[in-house]
Amino acid sequence: MLKTPWPSMLFKRKQQNTNSLRLQAGLNAYQLRTKSKEQLEEQLVSLKQELANLKVQKLTRPSLPKINTVRKDIARVLTVINANQRETVRAFYAGKKYQPKDLRAKKTRAIRRRLTKFEASQITLKQQKKQSAFPQRKYAIKA
Repeated sequence: MLKTPWPSMLFKRKQQNTNSLRLQAGLNAYQLRTKSKEQLEEQLVSLKQELANLKVQKLTRPSLPKINTVRKDIARVLTVINANQRETVRAFYAGKKYQPKDLRAKKTRAIRRRLTKFEASQITLKQQKKQSAFPQRKYAIKA
């Protein structure tokens, strides 16, 4: 019969692994949001350079956990750049009649195809004549 480690031992091993990952903390998104576009692009170039160097190092060393943090940092920088770009485009189109499709409200297909409030309130000429000729009758009730 094989002996399996107790759950407490498994938990300790799991904690050790997460601690090693915590030591390799990358960039924080809130710090990146304060930077300008040029600074973000410079940081992106340096991170890509670092990733290329780590890929070369990985050939000699089988395990290189820092490569994961650098990849995540690149993704964070790109995410912040894209978010800033969308924000500026959204500000540009604010108050205009038409917006790009990716900035419009998604909702559902049925809601998007529904009549607008203005279209739904439109009355035909025949209906307008009918309403003016025969208005709604008003009755006074004795108390």
